[in-house]
Amino acid sequence: MFKEGKIKSYNVERGFGFIQQNQAKDLFFHIRDFPSRHIEPRVGENLKYRIEEDQGKLKAVNIIRLDLKKEQPTHEQINPSFESMTDRVNDQVTPHDIAKGTVWGSKIFSMIGLIVILVLAVAVYGKYQQYQEQKQLHLQQLMQENENIVKEQRKAQGDLPDRVLSEQGEKNLYGTASTQAQSVVRDTVPAHASSDSPRAAEKSQFSCDGRQHCSQMRSRDEAQWFIKNCPNTKMDGDNDGIACENDSRW
Repeated sequence: MFKEGKIKSYNVERGFGFIQQNQAKDLFFHIRDFPSRHIEPRVGENLKYRIEEDQGKLKAVNIIRLDLKKEQPTHEQINPSFESMTDRVNDQVTPHDIAKGTVWGSKIFSMIGLIVILVLAVAVYGKYQQYQEQKQLHLQQLMQENENIVKEQRKAQGDLPDRVLSEQGEKNLYGTASTQAQSVVRDTVPAHASSDSPRAAEKSQFSCDGRQHCSQMRSRDEAQWFIKNCPNTKMDGDNDGIACENDSRW
């Protein structure tokens, strides 16, 4: 319900004043509730308004300025305020538009997340490649250093034979080929070496290497030599000086 009154006082600096009412207390008003704020309120100006309670106090709202000519265009009609334009835009926005904007926002956020993940993956892969290259370079440096050390050692020691193996080692490595090599060596031995005793010749063929049983022997001669020259053998059970009597291989 609209009531009528006139402006009793107005504070320009603070933007508020009071309306004198008929048979009622003066009513508070604020400039933001005026429809034409560019025209300063004047004392004695007739108004039409509604009364509204704000935080326990009464004030005038929906104010109509009766003394202004109806044909005079208001400031809002000439230059609509930003607030009124915003209100009209908000009124035109539908729930469908809001939902559509939310979906697009979600898509954009997802795309940004994928881009960030891709950038991180590229950075990690680059670090891994750099690590592998450094590791390979370090390995090459170690190999080069090792090769240099070997060259220095060979230079200091002079020329070394390609292979230095014991007679037993050659026998284990080459088998029968070693026997042939031994025959060649024996053929090339000087004449004075042939005058050695049979025991010396046996020593050149056999050596005490810790074997004790007949199953470990390659021949009866080897077994016979072992029981005569090596300690702790177990190939002559009756102590008659004949090794491996019951071995069916010989």
